[in-house]
Amino acid sequence: MKKIFLGLVASGLLSACSTDPETLQQANDTYQKSEISLPNFTPLANGGVNLPTQDATYELPKINIQKGATVDIRPPSTPLAIIKNSLTQFDGERSLIVYPDDQASLYNLQQVQRLLKEENIDSTINGEILTTDWHNTGRSDDKANTEIQYQVEQVSARDAGALAVSVKQMRRDGIIFTPSVAEKQRYTSTRLNRFVTDLTNAYNAQQQALSYAVVGPFQSGLITDGNGRTALGMDAGFVQAWEKLGSVLPKIGFEIKSETAGRGQRELKYSPLDKEDWLRLGVNEPELEKGTYFMQISAIGKQSSLVITDEKNKALNGESAQAVYQALGALLGK
Repeated sequence: MKKIFLGLVASGLLSACSTDPETLQQANDTYQKSEISLPNFTPLANGGVNLPTQDATYELPKINIQKGATVDIRPPSTPLAIIKNSLTQFDGERSLIVYPDDQASLYNLQQVQRLLKEENIDSTINGEILTTDWHNTGRSDDKANTEIQYQVEQVSARDAGALAVSVKQMRRDGIIFTPSVAEKQRYTSTRLNRFVTDLTNAYNAQQQALSYAVVGPFQSGLITDGNGRTALGMDAGFVQAWEKLGSVLPKIGFEIKSETAGRGQRELKYSPLDKEDWLRLGVNEPELEKGTYFMQISAIGKQSSLVITDEKNKALNGESAQAVYQALGALLGK
């Protein structure tokens, strides 16, 4: 008897935990069966007794109630102001977040494209607009074969930047349909919140790794990067290379003015050293003008590369590049 009872309980639980998308979108109550007519009541037999006449004031009307439109019970999604000093809004088509301009190096289309690549979602960037390829919505409460294309726009102003996510197209079983305003809000705000959260978490994790990094010597050498520029190849990951370069660049005259660790960039101010200082590092003094320069680290796995450019984004080349990178290599190996 106990086994039969337990079997009935288990069966009830399994039927209640349905994964059907329809049941996740609709309430499972009697309202959904409201096309059933109101009950009719028949008078009682009086048995020879005169009963009081029924008062029609509170009599239920004899009508047939038609079932209304299906109600979507899923709670609404809204864009969240996760970035410090940011503002969010859904304008009926797009979910957007506006943030201070100094955050644009972290929250931009290139970073968004990197996140999509990690999800195996291809995308293209045309100017300030990114468009994704067709991909599954990834929501358990969607019907099968529901696909979507997003459009992400980056807007830059004098003191602020913004990311705006909109639905370009949706289709189900290969048939394109127009989502409702509520659906547009649900999909765009969820995707925007995911972008911002993932970028913020990655940046915080990188900052934490930098703060606890143990930096030791490593080998390096001259290479040519994917863009055909002379670069310094380093046998070290991003964290180790970033920290070590921060300590050795000033030793060859490059003072660090500002930096964005999330993108591996630093702004440098170069002041020429004495000729003897360069000779101590085993190289001749490079022909570099005093002024502003920039450095960029690119990392792939446990290796990374460094490129130094001038104010016009022109990379160091020739004997100047060779002297600077060889001097850095000597300091990095200590």
